[in-house]
Amino acid sequence: MRARALLIGTAVISSILGAIVAYLVLTVPNDIQANALLRQAHSDLNAGKTERARDSLSNIVQQYPRTDAAAAATVALVKIGDAELSRLQNDLAALRRDREQEAAAITRLQQSVEEVKNAPPKTIVVQAPAKPAPKKSPAPSTRQRRKRRR
Repeated sequence: MRARALLIGTAVISSILGAIVAYLVLTVPNDIQANALLRQAHSDLNAGKTERARDSLSNIVQQYPRTDAAAAATVALVKIGDAELSRLQNDLAALRRDREQEAAAITRLQQSVEEVKNAPPKTIVVQAPAKPAPKKSPAPSTRQRRKRRR
């Protein structure tokens, strides 16, 4: 009886150890590969290659869904999305400000055009130049000139 219980106990322990080894054999390489892809995605992200990093992070989540790297990749994807949303909102706000300034400038120009269009016509009076006073001949001098002899 004891031998049988010992055999059953050994079989159960062997099965548990076999399951653990199989789990480690199947998951550890995945974790290592997922971590390598995650490091590459972070380096791409730091280098400004957002699209490439997004693709790598998406592949990690799809190919290695039960790894820690997949959780980190999900968080990184959310942060990338939030950063892009914030950047787009800032760009949109700047465009709206520009549009409002341009609309105000157009309105001012239209008002000035309307003012010019609705202004009463100006009559331009050209006056002839005043006639100059007639020149008086110089008055004869009271001195007499002496003629010189030579």
